[in-house]
Amino acid sequence: MSFQDIYGVPTKSRKLFPKSELFYDMGSTANIGYERDPEKHSAKRKMFAPSFSAQALRDQEHIIHQYTDIFLLQIERLGTQPNGINITEALEWLTFDIMGELTFGESFGAVREAKHHYWVSILLAAVYGASVAGLRNRLSVLKYIIPLLIPKETAKRAAQHHALSLRKVRHRLEIGDANGREDFFANIIRNGNMGEEQLTSEATILMIAGAETTATALTAALYFLGANPSCLSELRDELSRAFASSKDITGDRTAGLPYLNAVLEETMRIFPPSPVGPPRKSPGETVDGVFVPEGMYVSTDITSLHRDAHNAPDPHAWKPDRWIGEQGKHGKPYTVPFSIGSRSCIGITLAYLEMRIVLAKIVYTMEWEFVDDPGYWPDRCTLTQLWKKARLEMRFRRRAYS
Repeated sequence: MSFQDIYGVPTKSRKLFPKSELFYDMGSTANIGYERDPEKHSAKRKMFAPSFSAQALRDQEHIIHQYTDIFLLQIERLGTQPNGINITEALEWLTFDIMGELTFGESFGAVREAKHHYWVSILLAAVYGASVAGLRNRLSVLKYIIPLLIPKETAKRAAQHHALSLRKVRHRLEIGDANGREDFFANIIRNGNMGEEQLTSEATILMIAGAETTATALTAALYFLGANPSCLSELRDELSRAFASSKDITGDRTAGLPYLNAVLEETMRIFPPSPVGPPRKSPGETVDGVFVPEGMYVSTDITSLHRDAHNAPDPHAWKPDRWIGEQGKHGKPYTVPFSIGSRSCIGITLAYLEMRIVLAKIVYTMEWEFVDDPGYWPDRCTLTQLWKKARLEMRFRRRAYS
């Protein structure tokens, strides 16, 4: 399989496919997502690893519950209005607040205020603008023209984002160990491994990778469940059998729920939150049996892999049942929303923990309906570096016995 050949762990007989300087160039402050040097990346990963361990996340799980419970009150309050609530944006309030607390030691107040914090708004704008700016390295003939295509407002927002991020990092440094929590920066700050600028760069990738992609998966899951009432009913039945109250929902207990996990796997299969195959540079190796000369750029598109009929029969249909029992084992190697190998997402355990808790609590406590026919919602989303998600208006009401 080409994906395994390009992104898998190198062996004695297979060389590493490194990240390309054309796509990953951040100078001296390259963060864990953009660091091209394998040894430097490994060192960064070891610094962050303690904060992303299963036990460390279990200790922080109360933060996920805290903000999810406030979020449920907000969508109940706002979702009863005739125009409902744009759940696409609302889930970003939630995931960015959670990641803000875990990264900076404080949230953005988005869930309580029921609106995006300015920092989050300019972060998302910067991500979309970077899609155009990144073409400068790849299309040298246009490198002097491309900057002219980027609105001045985009560059202004990027500078504002950096300034606000630096301010938040400095605030986190001032807190030190005072909050007594092992958040994502605790181990690094304690050991003095990074300066302010490097911490700011790391914070940016943590927020994008840890908040935006999780919100994407959850929005898609709510859409697919709303569009498939029988699947929603089956998930509700599973949750009702497992929990006497929403207060009983925990990360550990949701990990053992087959249908809940099947819904998440199928959602990320058909609508991967990070759908672009990250580019790599061939070291002079074979890919799927074909020799690729050294220096050539290669990648495997994640969406194409996920929707290959060989890997998933009836690939364009959303069918959580395909993940139940023995048949689910067939598709797992070909579904890679978090990539694989030494550069796979360090936050995979957090992502699953957060998605299970949030989705379980929403389904357990809420009924919902689309305000208008959303059509096939994924087709209304556009792809830059990540998905620029379409609005999705929903009405919510609390279930009588939740």
